[in-house]
Amino acid sequence: MKLLKTLLASAVAVSAMPALAYEAGDIIVKAGVVNVNPKEDNIDLGAAGKAQISDDTQLGLTLTYMVAPQVGVEVLAATPFKHDVTLNGNKIASTKHLPPTVSAQYYLMDPASKLQPYVGLGVNHTFFFDEDGAATHLKKSWGLAYSAGLNYNIDDKMLANVAVWKMDIDSELNDTGIDIEIDPLVFMVGAGMKF
Repeated sequence: MKLLKTLLASAVAVSAMPALAYEAGDIIVKAGVVNVNPKEDNIDLGAAGKAQISDDTQLGLTLTYMVAPQVGVEVLAATPFKHDVTLNGNKIASTKHLPPTVSAQYYLMDPASKLQPYVGLGVNHTFFFDEDGAATHLKKSWGLAYSAGLNYNIDDKMLANVAVWKMDIDSELNDTGIDIEIDPLVFMVGAGMKF
């Protein structure tokens, strides 16, 4: 009888434990609002001054495949971002770009925790299109992307997310040798689901 009570107590304790938040093979899809905020003084035009690139906010999507309970591979995608280029307050150009990014992520907490902070390191590939004004023939960019984020697991399927990336995005203006250093901070607030 004592053995039976011990087994029942163990079964109740195990059933009360939260299910693992993440396991190898899980797929996490998140959608939300993404803001690309370029650094200041992006284009040095010599005597004319330094041009600025505006920020933009669009819809974003991430897909993460969990390789192990604390290791994932993430792909970041979004609808096209549009940026105006201004010099001394006057618009001189505009362009659209897409910055797909692939990152390896490491989750810092026990996989059973509701809070899941993570850090990531990846590669960004940015290409430009719909260029107008002084910005034409902008070169594609390859660069590193550093990221950090936090998932809050609402239940075993749904989650809320905040994330930030620092991206190395550089291009060249019209084959002139004038460098464009966008190097933005990218912020995302969204929600997701684990499959």
